[in-house]
Amino acid sequence: MGQPLFILKKIRLKMASNKLIIFNFVSFQLLWWLCMYAAKTGLGGAMLCMVALLTLLHVQWIEGWQQALPLLITALTGCIFDQIGYVSGWVTFAYQSTGAAYIPYWMIALWLAFATTLNVSMRWLQHRQLLAAMLGAIFGPLAYLGAQQLGVVGLPLWPQSLIWIAFAWAVALPLLLWIRSRFNQAELINHI
Repeated sequence: MGQPLFILKKIRLKMASNKLIIFNFVSFQLLWWLCMYAAKTGLGGAMLCMVALLTLLHVQWIEGWQQALPLLITALTGCIFDQIGYVSGWVTFAYQSTGAAYIPYWMIALWLAFATTLNVSMRWLQHRQLLAAMLGAIFGPLAYLGAQQLGVVGLPLWPQSLIWIAFAWAVALPLLLWIRSRFNQAELINHI
């Protein structure tokens, strides 16, 4: 009699896990669109505050506080990749003051939101580095092309800008996933 209850509990946990993965994926898509809107309306600072609050809630309710540091490390690493592209002139940001030294707040918010997906909806990619590189090289540029179509990102050195983004994402996505997986392994070892 105990065995069927155990199996039923396991199925419920799996269903809850699948719902969380879907929720995490959909939430990030929504935040991507909100960041695009924030870029156009000058609400980048407000967007960063909102995403920071949502990230705190994510850490509290979903991943746990032991994942706060790796989440911040991955968000910062993503920002560094975009900062390199921005300083090098591969990427520009509309509605940003002329001569701004750093990527805009809404882009930082976007990286913070993206970091919340690395251990939830994108966790399945953590040990598939080649696939992560290929997906990064495809979907990274698509996201920037979408942002360009919305008028918030510029790719001034065509097609070199797109090649830079594809290369950066082919390196960044596996790196970010690797960072999260390393912290997951360290956490597992500490619990043993």
